[in-house]
Amino acid sequence: MGVLKRFEQRLEGLVNGTFAKVFKSEVQPVEIAGALQRECDNNAQIWNRERTVVPNDFIVELSTPDYERLSPYSGQLGDELAGLVRDYAKQQRYTFMGPIKVHLEKAEDLDTGLYRVRSRTLASSTSQSQPPAGGQQQGRDGYGYPPAGAPPMPASPPPGAPGHRPQAA
Repeated sequence: MGVLKRFEQRLEGLVNGTFAKVFKSEVQPVEIAGALQRECDNNAQIWNRERTVVPNDFIVELSTPDYERLSPYSGQLGDELAGLVRDYAKQQRYTFMGPIKVHLEKAEDLDTGLYRVRSRTLASSTSQSQPPAGGQQQGRDGYGYPPAGAPPMPASPPPGAPGHRPQAA
């Protein structure tokens, strides 16, 4: 990932993090879907002209209040988010090494409205190919983390607020 892209992500996190703390807005599933799309884009591995591999196993870390609100629906929500990732990947011509899974986890260090996405590429047991050597940087348990010092991904500010950017459909 380029220096400019990392700077843009940190700036977006700082601006949006301020709004999430001021307005105490809850995380919405559509925001998570956008973050999963960004996670695919940021961790895409080009194998050849016809194949770009993206992560297929995602963990969405939520604040305690957001987790308690969304966890009763975690199975259905995970399936729905996985379907959205699959559709987005098809549009972008991305491929996966195995089935897409999205899990929710509670993170004690996050405030309401803030979340963090971790991902990794897992090959299915029937897949013959392996990820390229020297692939994406991995954190604990093989999940990639944002660059050191980057703030967690916040919820978007309300429409009309300074710093609000409509999400591309």
